[in-house]
Amino acid sequence: MESKNIGRGSSDLKDRTASGLFWSAFGNGAQQIVTMLTGIALARLLRVEDYGLVALLTVFSIIAGNLQESGLTSVLAVRKEVDGRHFNAVFWFSVCVSGILYAMLFLAAPLIAAFNHAEELTLLARVSFLGFFISSFGTAPAAWLFRHLMVREKTSSQVAASMISGVVGLAAAAAGCGCWALVAMDLTYKLIYTSMVWHFCPWRPSLSVSHRLWMGMVGSGSRILLANVLTTLNNQLLQGVLGHYFPLKQVGYYSQANKWTLLSSGLLSGMTSSVAQPVLATVGVNSDRQTRVFRKMLRFSAFTSFPAMAGLALVAPEFIPLAIGDKWAACVPYLMVLCAGGAFVMVNGVFTHLMIACGCPGLSLRSTATFLVCQVLLVVFFATQGDMLPLLVGIALLQPVWMLVLTALCRRLVGISLRSVLADTLPFLSAALLMAGISGWAVGKLFCDSVFHAGWWRLAPLLGKMFVAVGIYGMVMKVYHPDVFTEGMEFLKGKLLKTAAKQ
Repeated sequence: MESKNIGRGSSDLKDRTASGLFWSAFGNGAQQIVTMLTGIALARLLRVEDYGLVALLTVFSIIAGNLQESGLTSVLAVRKEVDGRHFNAVFWFSVCVSGILYAMLFLAAPLIAAFNHAEELTLLARVSFLGFFISSFGTAPAAWLFRHLMVREKTSSQVAASMISGVVGLAAAAAGCGCWALVAMDLTYKLIYTSMVWHFCPWRPSLSVSHRLWMGMVGSGSRILLANVLTTLNNQLLQGVLGHYFPLKQVGYYSQANKWTLLSSGLLSGMTSSVAQPVLATVGVNSDRQTRVFRKMLRFSAFTSFPAMAGLALVAPEFIPLAIGDKWAACVPYLMVLCAGGAFVMVNGVFTHLMIACGCPGLSLRSTATFLVCQVLLVVFFATQGDMLPLLVGIALLQPVWMLVLTALCRRLVGISLRSVLADTLPFLSAALLMAGISGWAVGKLFCDSVFHAGWWRLAPLLGKMFVAVGIYGMVMKVYHPDVFTEGMEFLKGKLLKTAAKQ
C-alpha cells in the first residue's frame, strides 16, 4: 500500500510539474508576444534618449522591489508547514518596507538626477518609483499562487496586465508623452497584475501579526534577499555603469538590445522558475529522485535556451531594423553578444533554484557575489577604453565559465558531476551552433544581393533564416532523440487531443 501511494504521489507531482511547465510556457509566451508587439510600436514612436532616461532608473526600482519582497516568496515555497499567519506576515512586511523605501527614494531623486546630469529625472523618478510600492500589495497573494503551483492563474494575471498596460503605453506615446509613456505602462501593469492575483488568491490579510513569526521569516529570507539584490546588480550593473561612462544615446542602444535579450531569456526562464523551486523542494533533499528531476530541468533549459538565443542572434541584423526602425541599427552588435551570454542564463538559473530548494541560500549568495565581483573587474578593465563591445563580450564569456563553477558548487548537493552536466547541455549547444552556422551561411548565399539588405526586402532573409534554422534543429533533435524532446511532444499531443475531445 505504501509503495502505491508513493507511486501515486510521484505521478501526481509529475503531472502538476508538466501542467505547470505547459501553462507557464503558454502564459509566458502570450505575455512576451504582447510585450514584443508593444515594444516594437513604442520603439518606433519614442526617441532613443527616452529609453536611456528610463533605463537609468531601472536598477533602483528593481532593488527596491527585491527589498520589499526580501526573499519571502522562496521561503514560503520551500517551508514545510505554512498557514495564513505566514502570508499575513509577508503582506505587512512588504507594504511597510516598500513605503519606507519609496519615501527614501523620493527624497533622493534630485541626487539621482544630478549624478546622471539630467534634471528631468527628478520628477520621472518620483512617479516611476510608485511601481514597486504598488507591487508590494501583491507579494503575499502571488506567493500563495506560487507555493500552490497555480501557474495558470498567475500567468493569466501577467497576460491581462501586459495587454492593458500595452494599450495605455501606446496611447501615451501617440499623444506625445515621450518617456512618460514607458512610466505609465509600467505603473498600469503593476496595478492590474496586483489586482488580478488578489482575485485568484483565496487568502486575505488580517491586522493580527506575529512579531516572532515575522522576524523568523525575514531571517530565513535574508540570504535569499541579499542574493536577489546581488542578482539585480549583476543584471543591471552595465546599465548603471554605461550611463556614467557613455552618452545617453549609447545607454538607449544598450537598453534596447538588453530588452530584447531579456524578453527572450525571460520567456524561457519563466517556464522553469514557476515550478523549479517547489518541485525540487518537494522531491526531497539529497535523493536520487531530486538528481533526476534536476538533470531533466537542466536538459529542458538547454533544449530551449540555446536554440532560442542563437536564433535571435542569427536574425538580429534583419529583425532590429524591420521591427523598430533603422534608427536602432547600432544596437545589433550589442544584441548578438548579449544573446551569446543570455543562452546560459536559464541553464545557470536551474543551479540557483537547486541551491535554494536544498536549503543552501548561503551557497547561492556566495556564488552570486563572486559573479558580481568578476563583472566589476571586467567593467573596471574595459569601461575606460571607450569601446562598449569588448566589455559586453567579456560579460558574455563569463556566463559559460560560471556554469562550470556552479557545477562544482552543486556537486555535493545532488551528486552531479561535470561530465553529467556537459552530457546534458553540450548536445543542445552543438545543435544550436550548427543550426545558426548553416542557416546563416545558406541564407547569406541565397540572399547575397544588396537589394535584400534594405527596406522591407530584409524580410526575405529573415524568414529564410527562421525556416532553415527551425528545420535544422528539428532534424537534429529527431536524430539525437533526447528524452526531453520526446516527452514534450507527447505531452503537447495529449493536450491537443484533450482540447479536441472537449470541443
